[in-house]
Amino acid sequence: MKKSIICRSLGMAFAPLLLSATFVQAAQTESYYLIEEIPLEAANGLAEANSDIVVTAVSNDGEYVAGNALTFRTPFRFYDFSDRTTFDYGCQYASEVCDLLFYGEDSFYDTYRYRLREQNNVLYKSNVLSFLANRNISGVHTDGKNIPPLPTWDTIDEKIYIFDDISNSSYTTDTRINDLNGELGWAVGYDSAPFSNPNGSGYTREFIQRGFALRLTDQAKITLLPTAFSSSGDLADDRGGLSSGLKVIEKEGRTLVVGLSSVDYSNVDSFGECQTGNQENYYRCSGFHTQAWVWDITDAVDGEQVIGEQLVEGYARSRYGNAPNFNLIKGANNDLLVGISSDDVYDSTNGSRGRAAVYTDNGDGTYQLNLIPNIQIDGDNDKFEDSVSHTWANQVNSNNLVVGNLRYVEVKSRNRPVEAFVYDGDENSENYQKVTWPLRNNPFSGANSEFSDINDNGLIVGWRDGLGEEQPSYNGTSRRQSGFLLDYNRYLAGNPSYTWSLNQLTCYEQDGIPQIPLYRIEFATHINNEGDIFANGYHYQSAEDFVNGVNPRAVLLKLVRNPAVTDIDDLATCPQIEEVKYERKGASSLWLGLLLLPVVFVRRFIKR
Repeated sequence: MKKSIICRSLGMAFAPLLLSATFVQAAQTESYYLIEEIPLEAANGLAEANSDIVVTAVSNDGEYVAGNALTFRTPFRFYDFSDRTTFDYGCQYASEVCDLLFYGEDSFYDTYRYRLREQNNVLYKSNVLSFLANRNISGVHTDGKNIPPLPTWDTIDEKIYIFDDISNSSYTTDTRINDLNGELGWAVGYDSAPFSNPNGSGYTREFIQRGFALRLTDQAKITLLPTAFSSSGDLADDRGGLSSGLKVIEKEGRTLVVGLSSVDYSNVDSFGECQTGNQENYYRCSGFHTQAWVWDITDAVDGEQVIGEQLVEGYARSRYGNAPNFNLIKGANNDLLVGISSDDVYDSTNGSRGRAAVYTDNGDGTYQLNLIPNIQIDGDNDKFEDSVSHTWANQVNSNNLVVGNLRYVEVKSRNRPVEAFVYDGDENSENYQKVTWPLRNNPFSGANSEFSDINDNGLIVGWRDGLGEEQPSYNGTSRRQSGFLLDYNRYLAGNPSYTWSLNQLTCYEQDGIPQIPLYRIEFATHINNEGDIFANGYHYQSAEDFVNGVNPRAVLLKLVRNPAVTDIDDLATCPQIEEVKYERKGASSLWLGLLLLPVVFVRRFIKR
């Protein structure tokens, strides 16, 4: 920033007040977090991603990061073909907008799921661009402040090539990295098979989705085969089957990939609807029953196809034959796996619901499924099944604290909210099996809050409605989200100050004047034990663009703890400009001036 935000906005009328206040208080207050930007190179194709760029995996040491860039129009930013919690819920926009997102040209159905089910005759470029970057920092944090030039990583490439050929200009696979383990040296996820046209009569491919493990040191690629379940025992007869690598763990000196594998069709009609049928009936893709699976890749070599085995027996509930069954692992520690398991609420192809689950080790290499108890809605719990589409667990720390979310399918205060919870799975804890909701209905009924990760210190990251986002969502517009940090131990202790927006934690004061880096941080997806946070959002060239939310540049960020600031209660007092309502057409400067003016007087006198 060549000039401070306040000098750009207030003008000469307020100059005496500013000078007076600055003379009285000329202290320097640094930001709690420093910013590192992970640059995206438009020449590599990421400019086609419509700004839908997210972090999907981070190594424990924070040195590797992977993500996806979606090239189709969709409201499902975190879309994962294997994870129904990322797409299996209703549209809240006006019907015309929903039709555009779902059925219009280059929309969700038309561009991705429609083409995904086409096994022949359709050739298309990747719609999910998966990338991988490692931390090779250039530049330094200027005086510990978030002032350009910010430290940047090496520019990330457009695509990870697993089953495709990098020399193929018409690359046709959709890729996702679900987990990175720097200590074990592996990235895992799924990829689709490339199309081929061997005899010139039409394109074909072998499978929709196949799990992989990619060794970080030499790019060795291991295929994680699903199980064959047809009478012939041939995967080709199962229309390719389905598998995905979800987590990399170490068990008794062995390197294991935990994931999912198809074990059957949910039923013939359901499979047909998803894979070859009418797009109106795509509710429960992929049309397979899937089960938690494990593959041993300890001694695997480049190009090997590894056969795994079933990890879990059964599902949350499987009383109906029509509803698809699934287990999905989303997080792990040394004792527990956490995720989601199917609950057959109705006897129909779209009657399956996901329920948050904990998987405990039986001691013989298999795991026992346990539903997380005491998850309740805010209201009449006799209507739980009708009101809730999914509950799921995202991550567990070394103290067996589990973070997860609940999604309403019914309208609550003119919104179908997601509400975040914490479950205590420590048998020695006084809060054992207790479920808490630190942000439920905060600051109003029907507000959104979503937890994505928790570290061993009880620090949680995720996203919630911006403080100015109070409008009805159902049949209206979506609410802008803001990334946050939450200290669960402070919450349990009754400390009223236990959560902060990430924009607040990257703000600082210089010569008594608030300095706000022009980043709007939206989705915080990962936090490690060092407190480093990975998130995505937008950068703006000017304060006016920042306030008006126009002309953004999509960015990926790593927020690094500032060693010069140890007390989170001693923060710069900066206005929450990124959260306020505003009017455009020239009004933004007035808003900015009015917002910043009170800060001159209350700047540091309200600190604890």
